Amino acid sequence: MKGGFFVPQGNNRDSFAGYQLIFANGSLRACYNDSDILNDTTFWQNANPLVKSIPFFAAQLSLTILVIRLIFLGLNVIRQPRFSAELIAALMLGPGLLGGGKWFGFYIQPLKTTKTLETMGNLGLVYYMFLVGLEMELGALRRIEKKSLYNAILGFLLPFGFGIGYFFLIKETEYSGLSQLLKEEPMHKIVLGAFHCGLVLTVTSFTDLARVLSDIKLLHTDIGRTSLSSALVSDLMSWGFLVAAVTISNGQDNYYFSVLSTLAFIIFCWFALRPALHWFIKKTSSKEGKCNDLQIFFILAGVVLCGFITDFCGSQSMTGAFMLGLIMPKGELSMKLLQKLEDFVAGVLLPAFFLITGIRTNYLDLRQYNRNPWLIVLAIAVAFSAKMVSSLIISMLYGMPNREGVTLGVLMNTKGVIALIVLNAGRNRGWMNNRAFVVTVLTLIVMMTAVKPIPSMIYKYGKHFRRYKRRTLERSEPHSELRTLVCIHDRRNVSGMINLLEVSNPTKQSPICVFAVHLVELTGRSSAMMIVHDAQRNGNHNHVHQSRESAESEVIINAFERFEDRGQAVSVQPLTVVSPYTTMHEDICTLAEDKRVTLLLIPFHKQPGGDGMLQEENASVKLVNQNLLANAPCTIGLFIDRGLSSISNDEDSDQNTSKQNCAVIFIGGADDREALSYGSRITSSNNKVNLTIIRFVPSKEAINAMTSRGHLDDEEEASFMEDIELERQLDDEYINEFRFRTMCDESITYVEKLVSHGDEIITTIKSAYDEFDLYIVGRGKEVKSPLTLGISEWSEDEDLGALGDMLLTSSFAQQASILVIRQFRDRSTAEFRTYSRASGLEVGSHKPIDIWRSPRENNYNMYVNRRNMVDDDAAY
Repeated sequence: MKGGFFVPQGNNRDSFAGYQLIFANGSLRACYNDSDILNDTTFWQNANPLVKSIPFFAAQLSLTILVIRLIFLGLNVIRQPRFSAELIAALMLGPGLLGGGKWFGFYIQPLKTTKTLETMGNLGLVYYMFLVGLEMELGALRRIEKKSLYNAILGFLLPFGFGIGYFFLIKETEYSGLSQLLKEEPMHKIVLGAFHCGLVLTVTSFTDLARVLSDIKLLHTDIGRTSLSSALVSDLMSWGFLVAAVTISNGQDNYYFSVLSTLAFIIFCWFALRPALHWFIKKTSSKEGKCNDLQIFFILAGVVLCGFITDFCGSQSMTGAFMLGLIMPKGELSMKLLQKLEDFVAGVLLPAFFLITGIRTNYLDLRQYNRNPWLIVLAIAVAFSAKMVSSLIISMLYGMPNREGVTLGVLMNTKGVIALIVLNAGRNRGWMNNRAFVVTVLTLIVMMTAVKPIPSMIYKYGKHFRRYKRRTLERSEPHSELRTLVCIHDRRNVSGMINLLEVSNPTKQSPICVFAVHLVELTGRSSAMMIVHDAQRNGNHNHVHQSRESAESEVIINAFERFEDRGQAVSVQPLTVVSPYTTMHEDICTLAEDKRVTLLLIPFHKQPGGDGMLQEENASVKLVNQNLLANAPCTIGLFIDRGLSSISNDEDSDQNTSKQNCAVIFIGGADDREALSYGSRITSSNNKVNLTIIRFVPSKEAINAMTSRGHLDDEEEASFMEDIELERQLDDEYINEFRFRTMCDESITYVEKLVSHGDEIITTIKSAYDEFDLYIVGRGKEVKSPLTLGISEWSEDEDLGALGDMLLTSSFAQQASILVIRQFRDRSTAEFRTYSRASGLEVGSHKPIDIWRSPRENNYNMYVNRRNMVDDDAAY
């Protein structure tokens, strides 16, 4: 067999399946009789429709899509990327398996339909490269970090050298030595073959890497951003070298004309066509800036035209399409083109290219490597380690852990369609023979098998060693930086969140680092993405008629940048996360852990109207909030904004201006202690906030009523009372330490109220504490307090806890904003308690509670009276 076809032996002419085969000068030609093809007007009336190219192409395309989908369903279980499924499907449909049967050659893949299949495959590549250019933003190159840039450069040079060695290892299995290779093959073929092998190993597919990072939830991490930025540079470098090599090769003796004309077209696109596209889009858009079908048709036709021009210049048609995508203004039109084309190109057009690659890949050719098959294994190992070595060198230079260097190297091994384009270009021009082509395809499959599993395992294993201490406000130092991640769904959340951050009291001694994340639902895209907005790009907006999401992101980013400019102790990093609502919480949690965030702020899923009443709920936002409350890696605050006003944080501002009145309602438990920790922060050296702490303490009658309600036996009741007392000790320790620190602060008022049931809490707040701008409460869902048992039974929203829901639905707090705080609990070390099914009461504990200890130990005990009996009303 030769390239998947039977080669006649002995004579140079033979017949096979109705074709006349001619083998001469190392090439195989197949001739067939065209007399059986009917006129197009009578084609569909023919008894056997499988005599024309289009029906054959439909059958080939349908079969390829079906095989790819079935393989991907199986590989997805073991976390393999889609590109692996496409390569394996190509091998299965090749002459080594299904394509080797006579029925396949007669009914599915006759030789005379190859031209149609190649034409449609090349058309798919043209539009694919247009989409690749459309997704790239060259403006990001100006903001790329040195680490990413050096990783891209070293990740190009070292793999290129490794690729040359890889090429000679493959050739070593065909020839007895280098001398025989030089004797039997022309020097230019050896040089260009080694060049293409090196170029294949330098490629890191930007689009496939973005999809992989999104799937394994590393897109929003430092390692994800580094690998993506490096992939952008690597793709541009590899593509540039390929275009230069193909252009020079096609030009042959007149290569200078091909090079100069291609270069002239690229310059024309950048300096003439790019401004013309801006003008065209601006003139043809509606008054609201919306794109229309005329623009889409014009761009789609322009893709083919640009491809034709570069093909005429002596380069590849894909070069023109890529340039058009690269210079397209990034806005609503580009997003709409991505949404309309991506699924069609990847799902319908590209399978034809994969089938062509499969037809050219006959794994039976590997039988000729019987001289030393271990050299093939060594060659694959060399190819796999190329990017690993370069990434490990960069990780050592920048002090990164070795596991991150390995992760970066594996991610940089992500290959895609561009690697296959380079490989097919070398094979089509005879620079690589069929055997080298097959080995390289198998190498790509091996490299892709590790892209998802290894980074996932390393990252999950590394999470146990990357635990940071300041996951809660309670355990943070009083004068330490507060790292906050703020989630924004739309512009209605912006003003309230910024005002809440102002209340959080950023000072030079205790600054606030804010990661402002605009959350956008993923629609019509195959992978999520994150845009890191550069803080210095003010006034440099090149987008024409931005999409609604992009325009809203700009509004949100500008608002947070103005907040950063106003405050001297505030740093803001705006981000945009595009992800499905079902997995959006995973991206947020990964980002929070990667940024070592202490407080995660999320907006409530209901927005207040002009009258202060809450509007209809957003079910998608509610789902995100519930998942975050269950999985957040730090303390989380659920904020209900009802017009929280802004305050000035300027230390030199007038102290006589109106103050913000805040209240912390304390019943007991870890969440309430966390709420008090936040209250302690907002009043530290802050002359703009008055804080009132209202502690409700259950009476003995309330505790007895709760135990009797649970129908507990003596042992269960003793265990339950012990747990109540331990929680009481924790609360007393923290309350006393707080009172000691703030005993001289006149802006803080502490009140204790002895109550017997939850109704007294509502009555007390309504009668005396109903004029606050902000209520801060603990969620307290895990705490079964005698005071919240009655309230929680008629709570409408469990996400807010008993007190949060009570304040939300009350008539006296309709104009007050509410912050519900849930303290982070490390599930690997947390205590797991059991509850009575009959009453829902906590009745036992699997291990002792770790008592919180104040950093001041007992030095403050002499100043604070720790009473067993609580007065009905005590304040200072």
